[in-house]
Amino acid sequence: MAHITPATAQERRRERIISYITRHGSARVEQLAEHFDVSAMTIHRDLEALAADNLLERIRGGARSVSPSMSELAVGQRRHLHRTTKEALCAAAARLIPEGAVVAIDDSTTLEALVEQLPERAPSALITHSLKAMSDHRRRAGMIDIRLIACGGLYFAETDSFLGTATTAQLNQLSADISFVSTTALRETGDSAALFHPDMEAADTKRAVIGIGAIKVLVLDSSKFGSPGVFRVAPIDHFDHIIIDQKCSRDQRELLSLCRAQIHVVDVDGNETTLQEGKN
Repeated sequence: MAHITPATAQERRRERIISYITRHGSARVEQLAEHFDVSAMTIHRDLEALAADNLLERIRGGARSVSPSMSELAVGQRRHLHRTTKEALCAAAARLIPEGAVVAIDDSTTLEALVEQLPERAPSALITHSLKAMSDHRRRAGMIDIRLIACGGLYFAETDSFLGTATTAQLNQLSADISFVSTTALRETGDSAALFHPDMEAADTKRAVIGIGAIKVLVLDSSKFGSPGVFRVAPIDHFDHIIIDQKCSRDQRELLSLCRAQIHVVDVDGNETTLQEGKN
């Protein structure tokens, strides 16, 4: 099993500060100090560090979010959120990759840890539209035997990836043994559920990544349930496997159980239990 580096108390608190300020729009130092049970000086240091990374904006007496509530968080923010959970989810996802497989991975920050684990799984090729995944392939030891198929097009700094019609057209000419996707929102739609995204180009590109995989895998944490998302990506019935964290509520698990996928519930160490076997 891949080694998962536990987040420090400071990292976990800063993740939660970003989440708190994003939910509320802004917050004062005193309010944050009381909420997180630390000193005002500690909060000042946290806010200065997060502002330096453009993860929030300092204002007099506190900080405010740099993203509107209906927009996807900037990629730098998303990389800091739920880091330990994402690593645990990807540890479970990696175990689904057969040796020699062609793997497609989208641009979600949730899946960045999966790219790092590819040398251990020894796929034959990686298909991606994520610029970070392309960079990690170039720099990371053990990637030399994994062929990189990079899908370009119009670059979006907000996602650090290539999106849109040119990227989708390239993806649609390819085929993968297994594709991995995450997104910003999973919402109930009638008797089932579907994935949504606040950006049309991103939704189209993710749909293409899903479509090229013979086996389709959805990886997401419990914070994605009910989040804002205007553009429909795909119903969850399109997936063969869904990997979620153990914080998912009973109602959320029941919603997922209505689909045909095999449901994997993962703890913080990357260990998993199967909620249900896949349905034919």
